[in-house]
Amino acid sequence: MTVRVGFVGVGYIAKEHLKRVLTDPEARVVALCDTEPSAAEATRASVLDKLKGTARDDLLASFAQAPVHTNPVRMFQQESLDAVFLCLPPFAHGDVEFAAIEAGIPFLVEKPVALDLPLAQKISSALHARGLIGAAGYQSRYSRIVPFVRETLGDRTIAMTLAHRFTKLPPREWYRHQNRSGGQVVEMATHQVDLLRHVVSEISTVYVSGGRRIATQDPSEIFDVSVASLTYDNGAVGSLVTNMVSGHGNPAYARGIHVIADGLTLSVLGHEGESRTIEVVTAEGRQEHTFDDDSMAAQDRAFVRAVRDGRPELVLAPYEEAVRTLAVTLAHQQSAETGRPVQVSTLLGHTA
Repeated sequence: MTVRVGFVGVGYIAKEHLKRVLTDPEARVVALCDTEPSAAEATRASVLDKLKGTARDDLLASFAQAPVHTNPVRMFQQESLDAVFLCLPPFAHGDVEFAAIEAGIPFLVEKPVALDLPLAQKISSALHARGLIGAAGYQSRYSRIVPFVRETLGDRTIAMTLAHRFTKLPPREWYRHQNRSGGQVVEMATHQVDLLRHVVSEISTVYVSGGRRIATQDPSEIFDVSVASLTYDNGAVGSLVTNMVSGHGNPAYARGIHVIADGLTLSVLGHEGESRTIEVVTAEGRQEHTFDDDSMAAQDRAFVRAVRDGRPELVLAPYEEAVRTLAVTLAHQQSAETGRPVQVSTLLGHTA
């Protein structure tokens, strides 16, 4: 069975998925949907040019002829789809997911899965009720760094973690508005939060100092600097430090996470979607291990095969996990606004 795939939202992140899905012999991209057809056509032309000579001709031909819709509901009704990639900006979630569920179409949705926790929980419940596969775009879970980190840490007691995300304010206008992007941690550093949840423990409490210092001159409503204190269910503590003002350059340590455990410090240097180095420091010395796997390709292929074979266990970042990561990042935003610690379980309980 070849999985017939559609895309809703055909911008930058969709381009990255398309370059990978179109090289998967088990998938065929047969329909596109975007509110701006010209943008979808530009993405299509760019991807076709990029993959010329590297992807199968028949897969590229199907993609080249795929109709471009402007209404996702109509696309779901008119096209015979086995799966859909939802590459939406943070503020656009809700109606599209429910329409896909109503049509019985499994989906992979890019993070963050919503800006509103009750909405995300309703989508999660609807997926479960229909027995549909729902995947979220946390690609780091598919990287070979995860089993390596887990094996290296073993059953050692983890004392603390340090995580950083330093960058510049993205050029997209909607990013500057809190009710459209959710801010840096909800939209971007969510990758660090999800990886920490995945390899360390659930995060129980978030206590944040945030500021609007420099990027606000653009202007922007979101916090451009923040320092968060994290408490984990297993008793470890941590910090998450972010900024959107250091586009001039960053120190090496600011690109990743660090885990300090009994007799060992492990650093994952680099972000999702790029080559990563894991540095392990013990009393015996320092070792480095480089991982250059394409975790997005692994994620997209796992989703396609999960749909093809009816094996939801192949999805390592199911939708319900993304809801829990969203809860931590929304707790971060709430704490930054109020100056008070926020219990993640309380947030989840109040919206259940």
